[in-house]
Amino acid sequence: MKRHAALWLLWLALASTLLAPAAADVALQAQTSRVSLDGALEHFQDPSRSLSFQAVRGQDFQRLPGYRSLGYGDANHWFRAQVGYTPSAPSRWILAIGNPELEEVDVWVELHDGGFDHHAMGYYRPYEERPLQTRLFAVPFDAFEGAHIYIRVRSNNAINVHADIWQPAAFSAYQTRDNFYRGLYFGVLLISVFLYAILGARLRDIPMAAYAGYLASLVLFHLGTNGYLPMLLGNYAAWLTDTLPRIGWLGGAVAIVLMWDKLLDLKRHYLFIHRLYWFTLLLNLALLPFALLPSLVTAWLLVVVKLANVLNSVNFLLGMAVALTLWRRSRRIELMLYFFAFIIPAIGALVNTATNQGILPQNMLTANLYQAASLVHVLVMSFGMALRLRQLQRDKASAEQEAAIATQRTEEQRRFVAMLSHEFRNPLAAIDRSVQMIQLKAPGLMPSEAQRLAGIRNNTATLSSLVDNFLLVERLEHQGVASARKPCRIRALLESIVSQQAETEAQRVHLSVYPDDLSCELDDTLIAAALGNLLDNALRYSPAGSEIRIQALRDETGLRIQVIDHGPGLDDEALAKLGTPYFRAETSLGKKGSGLGYHFTQRIVQAHDGKLYAHSGQGKGLTVEVVLPWGQTPYGV
Repeated sequence: MKRHAALWLLWLALASTLLAPAAADVALQAQTSRVSLDGALEHFQDPSRSLSFQAVRGQDFQRLPGYRSLGYGDANHWFRAQVGYTPSAPSRWILAIGNPELEEVDVWVELHDGGFDHHAMGYYRPYEERPLQTRLFAVPFDAFEGAHIYIRVRSNNAINVHADIWQPAAFSAYQTRDNFYRGLYFGVLLISVFLYAILGARLRDIPMAAYAGYLASLVLFHLGTNGYLPMLLGNYAAWLTDTLPRIGWLGGAVAIVLMWDKLLDLKRHYLFIHRLYWFTLLLNLALLPFALLPSLVTAWLLVVVKLANVLNSVNFLLGMAVALTLWRRSRRIELMLYFFAFIIPAIGALVNTATNQGILPQNMLTANLYQAASLVHVLVMSFGMALRLRQLQRDKASAEQEAAIATQRTEEQRRFVAMLSHEFRNPLAAIDRSVQMIQLKAPGLMPSEAQRLAGIRNNTATLSSLVDNFLLVERLEHQGVASARKPCRIRALLESIVSQQAETEAQRVHLSVYPDDLSCELDDTLIAAALGNLLDNALRYSPAGSEIRIQALRDETGLRIQVIDHGPGLDDEALAKLGTPYFRAETSLGKKGSGLGYHFTQRIVQAHDGKLYAHSGQGKGLTVEVVLPWGQTPYGV
């Protein structure tokens, strides 16, 4: 009998346990300021995205053991929790839901009469329509025993749904603290942006300016992921709320590629990586218009976006490898600082990705590691940039010292050349006068002796011309040219220059001036010296007996004077070096010359605000053109 009674009591206890209502998931008590729904949420997935709230209430929900992301997908995700309530607890509570960047968050809170109060929120939904205008999705509600809460999430981001129930005063205090700490984070970033932007502009340093752009992109990106853009922009800038994080992402990729390229001097050390970086930079810039106009995005463009993301990742790895390689070569500490500065946020990004994929659980560390890593990154990178700034200052001081030494040496050399050239003048003049006296007093010399005297005079004239060129170059380089312009008849000027040549050489020159009475304001002494040098070069380097043409005409740009010969011409490399002091092309081998004639011709033309051009083809002769502006109304018009 006793045995049957015991079995009966055991059955009653089991039946009462099975038939009793389920205990509430969350207990709200008077002393409770915050209750986490971690471990209390049930989940149901609707891949069709078509089930209504009423239809979902009858579905089987599965208990989530803890708070962990459900990864990415386009399904509707439903969450349910039941609230327990003690009579001593306050009736008014606040349900706060994160992640702040979820696109659509719908909340149904059960009322006392069995109905449900619906709230539609989300990152892209009007901010002003939120029940509480905070960065989180917050809903005030009246709690009672057994009240149910349903949450539906639609998002292209990771399904990170964590929820807490707060007493209003505690929630307000939490928001104040949270916004203060996050404000400090953004304040550090913004100060760094302005600091590096100013330094980059003042020092004309591309890496610092690019790093400022990278930090600015971090600001935009984290303003979006932390839910502050809807708060700052409100309902009047939904387009900006969507666009600014994308601009931040692409702009950051552009800035970091440019920074690494210049910081590591990839063009000099690794040309292939330099070209890959610039290809990636241009690709990210090309995607910016689509970030501004998302309606233009198509399936093929998404493939390009994925390619750009892959290239950005590859560039990051290459940049780290190059930084390490260059550090091993030079042992420059700033290179190692750059390496660690970017490895730290990379680890934070990996943890953030693993958390979004559901590989790691969501907690205080994994939720905030990426932003904390960004702050550590700024501190380490600032130390590296400070070392770079110190090195730039040292290089500048060294360059200024070297420039001062070079200027001093140049001045000493100039004085020596001027002194030497001046000392050469008198002996050369004496030699020339002595030869002239011999020729006058001994007219009956043998032809061979007369030829030797003529050779002495020619060589003396060559040396005198060389001295004059040295002195003129010194004047052009160090004293400048003050041209005394006056009206000048171009034909008379050109005929005077031709007449200074030997009779046989002058006969080779064909002169044409259009119109014949063409005149212009210029310094006839300087221009005569410049054109005389061009004519000497044309006669010297062209075949004997070949024609030299000098053409002068006017057009809308000004006065054009061309000297055209039929010599061997110059190749592109020689043309590029033409005008460099003492430069002589290979075609001048065996010819007399100092390599200064074209140079000081160029300076004289520049003193007249004109331009000097040279055109040639190998073996097709050389055409040198002087273009002088009219300045005032031309004469002879």
